[in-house]
Amino acid sequence: MTDKILKTLVVIGVLICFAALLTLPTALSGNKDQELLGTALAIFGIGTLIIALSLYLQSRSLQIRINADPNLLAALQGTRRKGTCDKCKSATPVIQCTMHRVTLCASCLVQHYDSRGCVYVPAARKSTRSRAGAASRA
Repeated sequence: MTDKILKTLVVIGVLICFAALLTLPTALSGNKDQELLGTALAIFGIGTLIIALSLYLQSRSLQIRINADPNLLAALQGTRRKGTCDKCKSATPVIQCTMHRVTLCASCLVQHYDSRGCVYVPAARKSTRSRAGAASRA
């Protein structure tokens, strides 16, 4: 489901809950109509169920998107992804294309090179802590 549909479901659920809350004063007035009170509470429950379902589906779609992109998963965890080249899946990566977000070995880099848009950084960088420590010692 798209995000627009899921956000629309949240709005619909809120409107249903609001409509149920508007009927509560009538149900609790002088004659205390038990049937109307039960109906209002059931409608309110349906509205909250729609809201909860929409939030659940949004979180599941976000989880699927995160699991589908290993670079995004590594960025969220704060770790650098180690392993193999994203293209050939066999060699150790030496460079990362920041435009396409892929790590490449030396042989795949030759096939990937595009001078107009790709920006490359080394796949294995030293951490910033060691640089800061070295700068403070100097």
